[in-house]
Amino acid sequence: MSSLPPRPSVRSVCAAPVRLQTYRHLCYLALVFPLGFIYFNVLVTGFSLAIPLSVMLVGVPLFLLTLLVARGFAAVERRLTGYLLDADLADPSYPFLDGSPVERTKALLLDGTTWRECLYLLLHFPVGIVAFTFLTTGLTVALTLVATPLLYDAPGVRIGFFPGGSVTVSQSLSVPWGDLLVGVDVVTTVSQWAVDSFADALLFSLLGLVGLVLTLNLVNAAAWLLAQSAAFFLGDGTARDAS
Repeated sequence: MSSLPPRPSVRSVCAAPVRLQTYRHLCYLALVFPLGFIYFNVLVTGFSLAIPLSVMLVGVPLFLLTLLVARGFAAVERRLTGYLLDADLADPSYPFLDGSPVERTKALLLDGTTWRECLYLLLHFPVGIVAFTFLTTGLTVALTLVATPLLYDAPGVRIGFFPGGSVTVSQSLSVPWGDLLVGVDVVTTVSQWAVDSFADALLFSLLGLVGLVLTLNLVNAAAWLLAQSAAFFLGDGTARDAS
């Protein structure tokens, strides 16, 4: 049986920045992109070479070797998922380890777990791109804002809001009064806002803390979803049966 982490709660959301598990989730999301890149390139290269070469029979052992490598990659993913995502996934059966060569080949090809694992590993790459973009953007912005009091008066450093042009925000409020429509329009134009005082720096730092807590909670939410995905593709079938 597979054991999955519990759903996020109000308590876990508030305590996200001080939970060790949050930073394990962070490590896992940071590994998704490089590992996904390796999985994708190895499997795509193996299959793309094996399929056209199968007419000369050379591609058949290469195809089987690629499937075995995929099973090995999936085993590594189970261990990472268990340690970093706190999802204890039961190992599947490996029917291709016993029997004659023909029986082993048939067991490898006909085992649905083989193809679920291949799909999971191939999907790891696009998921890794999204995770890498999210982490680099969210954490960089949040940590920069948190450090604003230390950076705002440093030589050559400018922190603030610097749009390419002026930004105009228009707000209006209208109330019907008889045959008239009474209202007020407020138009605000912002060209830039540079942090040039310690008070502004503290405000930016507070915004950064809020952003950091939000980012870490999104990390935990993403890790929970990835654990569910791993249970579906790499687990012993419990998650699929439940769905």
